[in-house]
Amino acid sequence: MTQTKSTRRLWLGAAALGIFSSVLLVGCSDKKSAQPPQAAASATPEPVKLEAIKVRLAWVADMAEVGVFVAKEQGFFEKEGLDVTIEPGGFGLDPFKLVATGANEFGVGGAGNLLLARAQGVPVVAIAAEFQETPVGFITRTKGGIKDFKGFKGKRVGIQTGTDTDVLYRALLVKNGMSSKDVREVPIQFDMTPFLSGAIDVLPGYVTNQPITLRGKGEQVTVITAASQGLSYYGNVFFTTEDRIAKSPEQVAKFARAVRAGWKHALENKADAVSALQKYTKDFDPKDLDQIYDAVIPFIRGNAGAEVLSMTPEKWETTSKVLIDAGLLKSAPALDRAYTVQFRK
Repeated sequence: MTQTKSTRRLWLGAAALGIFSSVLLVGCSDKKSAQPPQAAASATPEPVKLEAIKVRLAWVADMAEVGVFVAKEQGFFEKEGLDVTIEPGGFGLDPFKLVATGANEFGVGGAGNLLLARAQGVPVVAIAAEFQETPVGFITRTKGGIKDFKGFKGKRVGIQTGTDTDVLYRALLVKNGMSSKDVREVPIQFDMTPFLSGAIDVLPGYVTNQPITLRGKGEQVTVITAASQGLSYYGNVFFTTEDRIAKSPEQVAKFARAVRAGWKHALENKADAVSALQKYTKDFDPKDLDQIYDAVIPFIRGNAGAEVLSMTPEKWETTSKVLIDAGLLKSAPALDRAYTVQFRK
């Protein structure tokens, strides 16, 4: 049977249509297979897990510790992989005991207090010196006429037992041939109320902020620093335990780098330092903060050219000698175990 022309045209058209449909299907299949899996397209990198640690301050939040606050606010701790909680010190909150027992991983405290703690078997080690010279001093009313430590005889002197102000007070008693019987000791805490109320004649404290605050309140005061009375002595240091240094040296190195970065930034950026402090405390009148910052910085910088947070054997030896001469240490401590410079970079 022969095909008509019409039939042949229909057959050829159907065949062509089938071939075209196959090409379309192949094309669609190729495009589909080229697309990435949905799971891969929606995948996101997991967030970096930060290591949680706590640092205990020597004192309540103030400009003396602002490098730590700046390190937190500028993200220097986070950059090192650390999630740092900053906790205040105070009476009943001894940073050396809290670090030694593991309640805090790091602490800030007086260099002399660290040596005294080690003499009692507390295994703490300084990793950086915050204050190259102690800012501890004694504040008196100018009208009282007290100009040096010998003038404390017979006066009512505030005593902050267990603090670095107490250590230097005891050292100056011995240096001046005096004893506690020569003065009228009045136990006080950190606030200035006893001085403002007239209950004491001499207020121990940090000359970096309290004199400024008192002058802002209209008080005329004289400042007698420990350094002016002949004591060469480290101020606050950052410290941790022997065990942490041995078992987690990288964590200690990260903390030290972040704190150093925080202080370097604070030294170069007053506005950031003031802002960081204001976030952690409202205890200071904002109008006083510029002056307080300016008063703190020389104690952090130390001698010209000194590296931020640096430590030297010579300064540790003079700090130790102050305690020995005062009878607070019976013998020279093993300073090579009391501090380490392995985390200075």
